[in-house]
Amino acid sequence: MPLRTARFFLFLLAPAFATGCFFGKDLKEVLAEHRAPVEAKLANVKALKEQARALPVVSSDVVHIAGGPAPVVSWSGGTFGVNAAIAYLEDLDNLTELGNVPYRVPATGTINRCASALATHREPYDAAHPQSAPPTISSYRADEVLDLCQALRYLLVVRSLAFVEPSDPRASTACSLYDAGAGDGGAGDTGTCHRFDGGYLKADVLVFDVESGSHLGGFGFVAESSAMVDVTDDGANVKGGIAGNFHRNIEEALKAAARKALPGLPTED
Repeated sequence: MPLRTARFFLFLLAPAFATGCFFGKDLKEVLAEHRAPVEAKLANVKALKEQARALPVVSSDVVHIAGGPAPVVSWSGGTFGVNAAIAYLEDLDNLTELGNVPYRVPATGTINRCASALATHREPYDAAHPQSAPPTISSYRADEVLDLCQALRYLLVVRSLAFVEPSDPRASTACSLYDAGAGDGGAGDTGTCHRFDGGYLKADVLVFDVESGSHLGGFGFVAESSAMVDVTDDGANVKGGIAGNFHRNIEEALKAAARKALPGLPTED
């Protein structure tokens, strides 16, 4: 193929992949293929809601996995071998919508995406962002997320026990690295900066076997804003930089707690 022709061919294909085209299946076919097994899994998940709400706060980080495969969690969009999903307790109130959860960990919401795809052919409405209309879901995305729900064996339910949002930043001219806990005896540079009251989240996570409905145990975690937040990459959006730091710290705290409580936990990153 001449070079010019090859370039033209690639140019024509690129927009198709960029817009999420899924050659071979349309959305109607994807939903029909997955509907029965996924609806059965969603019914099992729905049955766990009251149990998850009523269980006492986790007092010891213990999870017993016996007679089943090890849980595999996807933190960043991988799908190979994944058999566990993470949801917030609020997500179980209406499976076709995401609960009103600020600073949501990106790895959550799979259950709601499946239920919404089957019911509305859209991504789930997010109560934490009521100004955003849920977009339609592509056949490729629907097939991917419904595969995850069809393979679901374990559900990790996050329950928020205490939550404080970071305060708005306050401009100050009396900040130093020492104030931020750098431990330099106050020798750090001083100048214009911002102060804020850090965010705080205390939560526990209940682990369920979706097939049997059994509660397998759980673990807790705590996340806080960093003592010092570098917002130089965020331009004038200091508040956004502070929020982003707290958001990342929540995700990392959840990951660390999950890997500690489930030491054999393979995580699909």
